[in-house]
Amino acid sequence: MAPAGRMISKTPEIAVLDTSVYVENVRSGRFRERLLTLPFLVRVSAVVVAELTRGARSRQAKRFVQHLSRNFTLVVPTDRDWVRSGEIVRVLADKHDYEINKIREIHFDALIALTTRRLGAYLVTCNAGDFMAIRDVVGFKLTCW
Repeated sequence: MAPAGRMISKTPEIAVLDTSVYVENVRSGRFRERLLTLPFLVRVSAVVVAELTRGARSRQAKRFVQHLSRNFTLVVPTDRDWVRSGEIVRVLADKHDYEINKIREIHFDALIALTTRRLGAYLVTCNAGDFMAIRDVVGFKLTCW
């Protein structure tokens, strides 16, 4: 019990949502309730914003991406994250014999994972396979929906 007049403050845990969560929710609304009741402080990865921007074709999709980037705190990979991501991708490409398109795709995932790891945050994704492969190389908190 806290002394009279003092509040106990618990710092909320942070989560970064992967591109797959946003895309799946926009397509189907599948995660609407879960997103509204998330027990995390959400940070948005600049890599995720770039991926969403690349795929935003409709006016509504473009507005959604703009809303994310303007109204949430963006987290960005550091120079060390970029270097380490290349190392991780090389290990995965050698282990799984990835083709060039897969290498490009998983490189962004490695950047998201490393940024999340640096924050001590949870990464929430629908893309369990790729992120579990990355987690085999470098540990981070992962929640798969």
